[in-house]
Amino acid sequence: MMLMNNTIMNTLATMAAANDEYPRARLAAALVKNNKIISFGINRKKTDPLQAKFGKNKDSIYLHAEIHAIKNALRDYTYSDIVGAKLYVCRVKRPSETSKKWTWGMARPCEGCARAIVEFGISNVVYSIDKMGCYEVI
Repeated sequence: MMLMNNTIMNTLATMAAANDEYPRARLAAALVKNNKIISFGINRKKTDPLQAKFGKNKDSIYLHAEIHAIKNALRDYTYSDIVGAKLYVCRVKRPSETSKKWTWGMARPCEGCARAIVEFGISNVVYSIDKMGCYEVI
C-alpha cells in the first residue's frame, strides 16, 4: 500500500507542477476505489456550483482539487460508487521566489473540502506535508 501511496502522490506532484493556471498554490487530487484511480482533479481559477456548495465562505469560489476530483468522478460513477474511496491530495510550491525547483507543501483539505469528503463518504485522505516525499493519512 505504501508503494501505491508513493506512486500516486508522485504522479499528483507532477500534475500539480504542470498546472500553470494557478501559479501560487498548485494542487492535484485523485480518488481511488478498489486500488483503481477513478478520477483526477486540479485547483482551477474557475467557479463551480459544487465548490460553491462546499466553499468555506462566500468568497471561496475557485474550484479546489478535491472538489474537482469528486466532480469528475460523478461523470462516470454514482454517489454509491464513490463511498469508501480514498482521496489523495498533493500540493507543490517553490521554496523561494528564485527557485526553479518544486517541493511538496501542506495539502490538508480545507474546512469546505472536509465537509465534501464526509458527505461523499470518502474513507481516507492522504495529503502531502511541508516535507518533500512525505504525507499524512487521515
